[in-house]
Amino acid sequence: MLHEGAKEQVRSRTDIVELIGRHLDLRRQGRIYVGRCPWHDDRRPSLQVNPDRQTWKCWVCDIGGDVFSFVMKREGCDFAEALRLLAERAGISLAPAAKKAAPGSPDDKATLYQCCEWAARQFQSYLREADGAQAARAYLAERTISPASVERFQIGFSPNDWTWLLDRARNTPYSAKVLEAVGLVGQSDRTGNYYDRFRGRVIFPIRDTQGRTIAFGGRILPGSSDVSAAKYVNSPETRLYSKSDTLYALDLVRDRISKSRALTVVEGYTDVILCHQHGVEDVVACCGTALGERHIRLLKRFADTVYLVLDGDAAGQARTNDILELFVAAQMDLRILTLPEELDPAEFMEAYGGEAFRALLSGAVDALEHKIRTATRGIDLVRDTHRANVALEEILTTIARGMPADAADPSGLRAKQILARVARQFALDEGDVRGRFQALRRTVKSRPPVPEDAAPPTERTYRLDDLAPAECELVRLLAAYPELAPTALAEISEADLASETAKVVLALYRQLEENGHSLDFVSVLTAVEAPELKNLLVAIDEDEARRSERQARRGEAIADPATRLRETIGCFRRLHLERERRQLEHALAANLIPKEQEVDVFDQIVRAKRQQQGISAPTDG
Repeated sequence: MLHEGAKEQVRSRTDIVELIGRHLDLRRQGRIYVGRCPWHDDRRPSLQVNPDRQTWKCWVCDIGGDVFSFVMKREGCDFAEALRLLAERAGISLAPAAKKAAPGSPDDKATLYQCCEWAARQFQSYLREADGAQAARAYLAERTISPASVERFQIGFSPNDWTWLLDRARNTPYSAKVLEAVGLVGQSDRTGNYYDRFRGRVIFPIRDTQGRTIAFGGRILPGSSDVSAAKYVNSPETRLYSKSDTLYALDLVRDRISKSRALTVVEGYTDVILCHQHGVEDVVACCGTALGERHIRLLKRFADTVYLVLDGDAAGQARTNDILELFVAAQMDLRILTLPEELDPAEFMEAYGGEAFRALLSGAVDALEHKIRTATRGIDLVRDTHRANVALEEILTTIARGMPADAADPSGLRAKQILARVARQFALDEGDVRGRFQALRRTVKSRPPVPEDAAPPTERTYRLDDLAPAECELVRLLAAYPELAPTALAEISEADLASETAKVVLALYRQLEENGHSLDFVSVLTAVEAPELKNLLVAIDEDEARRSERQARRGEAIADPATRLRETIGCFRRLHLERERRQLEHALAANLIPKEQEVDVFDQIVRAKRQQQGISAPTDG
């Protein structure tokens, strides 16, 4: 865990209204701002942002928190990653100062980001305005890529000149070394001279999930005089870009899929662009590499269901096995669509349009069904027993390789469901299929489970419903009146509380007080990392504020907070006495008390009852 000071520094430099307002349209409504919640079908603005408390809350979804939990929810990441993203946004370095790279150097990430944005603008400007880009404009028109799509995807063109970009960079902060560090130029092994990597190519900027340009893909124009040139060239791995951790256009679709949690993956840049252009806007693509385990981690942050669209040719079909193993390991819902007539998605869109594509997607089969269909195609499963056995072994081997060892116990629920389904398809006894699967498990190496290190921790659930009335009142007072916290901590212990949620909150305040940490609500919320606990604290704090506002509007007397705390402490004391009395009564009834102590214990029970009822002890005489 990072030092508390880093959290507080990042929080204090991040205004929640400005942060959320970058992604949602917010309007002021009294003391708060409101906007449409992106996580449900919000017809009227139900997401509220409180600038005074630096909190947000959607009561429909029952989610909320601070700047950190908003980023965690939006990015599908954990607290550490949210802290890193917000620190980067605020210009705060979380690394030791000695390691900070000099501005303008090839090791300075801020300079690299700026360089990529600058280069993207150069390519766009050349495509839009230069006479030398006429062939590129004609190619895009031939591919039916509209001017609006060119603008939306920031498509550009690099002239067929060895040093065009290098020359344009001469009077900028971006040296040849910086251009090389982001993969825009290469260096000749023979002469040592730098050259433009993407010369003579249509340029497709690649952006990260934050919308920052981090790399480029370049497509050679048809009819190029360089017959040896590769059709596509992509940026190499850099400090900003890893092709195995990037999906083209994810920055454009991430908000669109926040409700559906469904994503479509195709194979090429133009496939994505034509899909979006025809109204299918939940589509992304890999960047010059096959779909891999790290892509799956990224997909899991934003989607629960993935539609994989394979080209209709043989090469597209051949990739199915490896991909199926990945999704079995990740325990994700994978649907596979094979396009007819050996078309790729761009060609299909040009021929049939978006509605026809959506209709095919709605009928896409899940990955296991796709595997069974392809493995058994042309086989009579009843009469052709040899080929049926070969197909069965192929299917079980794929499942065994994909399923992680901890999920592959044939008695486990997931394995049981899959094997039962295979047995039904082949009209075989389920026990026989399970036995063959076990045998295969001993001979094939399974994939490790896809790590969920990008997912927020879910070890414990914090619910408002868990709190007893007195516990809820205690948390209200701690949140709204931090000056009362020392008294509450001195008078109430975790042992007095019944729910685990209340115990966690009280223990949190106790730990922060012991460490000399501020106990004001914003600081406490910043110290919390679990998004569900942040949400609970915000819900209680907002509810307390609403209650006070209602009382003020009605002209009702507002109870003194110190009086409320005394009453709450009294309530916990009575509960404590009640527990003690019940324990003594139980011990007495079970004959667990020595005979000589029974009278004293009986007196204790009577005194406890009197205290509970507020009756003074009788006096002598």
